[in-house]
Amino acid sequence: MQAIAFYLFYPLLWIISRLPSRLTYLLSDFAFLIVYYIIGYRKKVIINNLRIAFPDKPLKELELLCKKTTQHFCDSFIEVIMSMSMSHEEMLSRFQYTNLELINDLRAQNRPIIAMFGHQASYEWTMCLDGLVDYKIIAVYKPLANKYFNKLIVDIRQKFNSTMITMREASNSISHSITNGDMAMYGLVADQSPAKYRAQHFTTFFNKTSAVFMGSEKLAKAHDTAVVYLAVEKIKRGHYRATFQTITEHAAQTKDWEITDTFFKLLERQIRKQPEYYLWSHKRWKATPDNIKRTPVLSPQVQ
Repeated sequence: MQAIAFYLFYPLLWIISRLPSRLTYLLSDFAFLIVYYIIGYRKKVIINNLRIAFPDKPLKELELLCKKTTQHFCDSFIEVIMSMSMSHEEMLSRFQYTNLELINDLRAQNRPIIAMFGHQASYEWTMCLDGLVDYKIIAVYKPLANKYFNKLIVDIRQKFNSTMITMREASNSISHSITNGDMAMYGLVADQSPAKYRAQHFTTFFNKTSAVFMGSEKLAKAHDTAVVYLAVEKIKRGHYRATFQTITEHAAQTKDWEITDTFFKLLERQIRKQPEYYLWSHKRWKATPDNIKRTPVLSPQVQ
């Protein structure tokens, strides 16, 4: 069934990827009408997350944000399809890195880098960094259930010579790479929310105790990498700007929780500027220190 679904839809996806962008965004508008008004995709989850994050906003404003974030979700999906046929030059015309000198300075010091970013604006088109810096780009991803569509997504993300590794492989693969002396930048979408059975570590995110993964910080401290935060903002439809911010040049010298807490503070600050472009459709606060089986470990930020 997985193969049948893939081979039925792949020709359509390829055709869409070859269309002018004006037409693809019209398709996104059509998809939005179905997803938002007919299916009502995760409206309750989105509104609940927004209510927690912005308790002072009236319901009408939250509903407007819900509508805008669903529209952006549809745009993000169509932009993945567009990536199938986009050249490096075309993607760079839509996704601009503003301060690559920061990365070049770390390269001059021969510092491997862990780059942390969130599900904000466009995290898919970050792959156009390949070829702009003198680093091997290695990115961590969560596999799709359908192995055929998963291969397609991996091929798209690797089209400019980056390397993709799964979340399950990440710790061993990155440790092996750093130990071997690879001069690489390791990209991790670090705002994933762990399921209850995996949750143990908690920090504060939007004034709410939030379960987080500590893998990025643990890897960075174990191998004394530099750590940067990548802030991506949406300039207009289909156009983005990305800026690096240094969290630390020497992770081994940081205190416990310093890297993780700094990341979530920077991410929250960025989301508050453009809340409609964050992925609110997943249950961010489903795990709490009281409903998990493991002994909770709390950041100093948790009151």
